[in-house]
Amino acid sequence: MTAHDDIIHAWTSVLAPLRGELRLLARLTDPLIGNDTDDAFLFVPDLHLVSAARQPSFGNYGFNHRASGLLAQLLGSLVRVRNDWVNSGTRKLVTVQLGDFFDLWRELGPFQSTAGIPDDEHGALRDVLYRGVHRGRPCLKATLLLGNHDSHSGTLLPEVPFQLKAFNRSPSNRPFLFMTHGDCFDLLELQMPDWLQEFVVHFAGKLTPSNKYSLDSWGRSAASINKPVSALHDAITTPLHALDQEGAVRVTAGAALPARLLRDVAANDTARRFNDYYRAFTSPAIQGTDGAHVRVVVAGHTHVAGMMLSAPPGGRPLLLLDAGAWIEQCTYPLAETGATVTEPSAQLAVIHGNDARIYQVRVGV
Repeated sequence: MTAHDDIIHAWTSVLAPLRGELRLLARLTDPLIGNDTDDAFLFVPDLHLVSAARQPSFGNYGFNHRASGLLAQLLGSLVRVRNDWVNSGTRKLVTVQLGDFFDLWRELGPFQSTAGIPDDEHGALRDVLYRGVHRGRPCLKATLLLGNHDSHSGTLLPEVPFQLKAFNRSPSNRPFLFMTHGDCFDLLELQMPDWLQEFVVHFAGKLTPSNKYSLDSWGRSAASINKPVSALHDAITTPLHALDQEGAVRVTAGAALPARLLRDVAANDTARRFNDYYRAFTSPAIQGTDGAHVRVVVAGHTHVAGMMLSAPPGGRPLLLLDAGAWIEQCTYPLAETGATVTEPSAQLAVIHGNDARIYQVRVGV
């Protein structure tokens, strides 16, 4: 089986007893990705973990599937896959959590510190991502990127060695992959200081809804993130991209899947967020740096899963992959019937070789 099939098999083994399945939300398989490694890259998107005690303070804005147990099981199933690959000398599994891991804005009040977060809060998930390596437990040894909600009054969760950004390790020293949370390209985040944003989030409290993001269209400029009270009903983005006529395909190991489920854009496309990355990685200043050969940018922050690709003739190709979230809700069509479903966002993304995918996890179907 391929690396993708190994991962799919591990996940579907967990989901089968729960009447669950995987759906393919977006995919690009194309040599223009430029991956010169055999590593498999797993991307865990925005989680915004809050404790069970704090969740009622924010209405329906809590962690999806009511607790982090399902995600911990899915990630735990990959520990064996990772170890098998390492022991056989096959490949590495590189796991990256894209930021907004523990939502300190919502978890902690103005005079509370990170020391007040219990050690066992979402403990299984924390262990399988990064803590297990120090506690003798199964662990993916993930890299955690710093999201805007990962800091509280200038302090971070002390057990996590956050990074602001990351590139893949390349045998040719030509990394194809750049990873970041993405808030640095959010105008609202740049204009509003963190202390004021934290105040708005706490003031909103139970007024915070569980937003629904349409994944059958994707890509127009972000309107607002961590929205003011007057705009809490608005989606984070105004969608643009039709996912595919066939809709989201059910995924099983070894099954044929559509090769392209994404939106092609021009370098001057109206999608502001895509243009920010495109300009950054095609600017003269990037030449001679690690970013000079980047072909894929993976980010989070918007909670809207999707891919956008620019491949101008004779120009630099760039794929933007937004890995989505495990918070709030999404809508998308099913391939079999075209019927639109609305359900908790539960996305995971994987790249192996020149094949990039975003999945939606479903349970109880």
